[in-house]
Amino acid sequence: MTPPNPPVAPRDRRLMIELLRLRADYERAALCRSVCHLAGQLRPQALVSQATEQLRATGLGWVGLGWRAVRRYPMLWSLASSLVLKPGRRGLAAKAALAAGLVWLLRRQSTPPSDD
Repeated sequence: MTPPNPPVAPRDRRLMIELLRLRADYERAALCRSVCHLAGQLRPQALVSQATEQLRATGLGWVGLGWRAVRRYPMLWSLASSLVLKPGRRGLAAKAALAAGLVWLLRRQSTPPSDD
């Protein structure tokens, strides 16, 4: 059995209560900062940048280049989706042209421009 707590003077009790209130305020402020930081990390732009960094680290940086090309040229996405989703309607020549165009765009974006 634990011994009973000794009586605390009213002044000491008020001081302990104020210290506990200050600690609670500090913990609430720290929690608020953590939530704001987490919310900043969960923005779409931050998520995409983290994903591209991971792709580069694993050697799949070309996926990011392809994604940028598709976002820059929306007709590529339209053409690719129509070729993939409706293979019976398109011929082999159209698929080859699409592949050549994508390779050309990826090479053009991956090589830095030369200063001649």
